[in-house]
Parts: sequence; C-alpha cells; structure tokens
Amino acid sequence: MKRFQLAVFGKQGCDKCELLKKRLTKILGEEDYADFEYAYNDLGTPEGLVRFCRAEILNPQRIPSFMVYRIGEGEAESALRPVRRRKKVSAGEEIDTFLALETDYRTTGVITPEMIKKVLDTALEKITADV
Repeated sequence: MKRFQLAVFGKQGCDKCELLKKRLTKILGEEDYADFEYAYNDLGTPEGLVRFCRAEILNPQRIPSFMVYRIGEGEAESALRPVRRRKKVSAGEEIDTFLALETDYRTTGVITPEMIKKVLDTALEKITADV
C-alpha cells in the first residue's frame, strides 16, 4: 500500500497541467518514490472543485498545484491526512503549514522535476523523523 497521495489540481486545456501529470507519472515510477500515488482533480468538475476547496490553503490562481496527504488505514478519502511541515518566514520565525506545491507565475510558470522531488523528499524525511 502507498503511504502518500498527491492531490493534483488542474483544469482541461491547461498545457502546464498536462506537463505536471506527465512529470509525476515519470517520477512516481522511480523506486525512490514508490510510496506515492497521485489523484488528479479537474477543477472544471464539481468533485474536483470540492476537493480543492477542502484543501483550503491552495491559491486558485496558481494552478496546477498539488498537496501531499498521508494515507491512513483503509482507502477512504477520510483516511487521508495532510502532511504538515514547518516553514521559515524570517530569520527566527517559522509557521506550521501543509506540504504543497503551486505554480509560480512570476517566473516560468512551470513546476520542474527538481521542485517535485524536493517536496516528495520533504514528505519522506518528515515520516522518517516522526517514526
């Protein structure tokens, strides 16, 4: 059984969304990331929109994006728990937030394989630290 699910959010006709799905398929096929699966959520559907709203922290202007969930016992969506992490906001301050990745349109607007792997590695490190 997989330990993590990436809730991926995108929309039809979005080239960047399709590129993200292809990259995730390739990366999750690697042995290092065998504990991950992804579930694509189309924001053009009621189901996708509801799942996006339940994520609560993602910016709808930064699609595609994904949020990392830990899979609990059983396979129901209620068994998914967001992976939490500490995020540095200044020299001496951190905040508690959820592990996610959003498209940054201030730059190229493309989520690179390196960015994806950094988030996945963070999830794996967090689980190792929690054990």
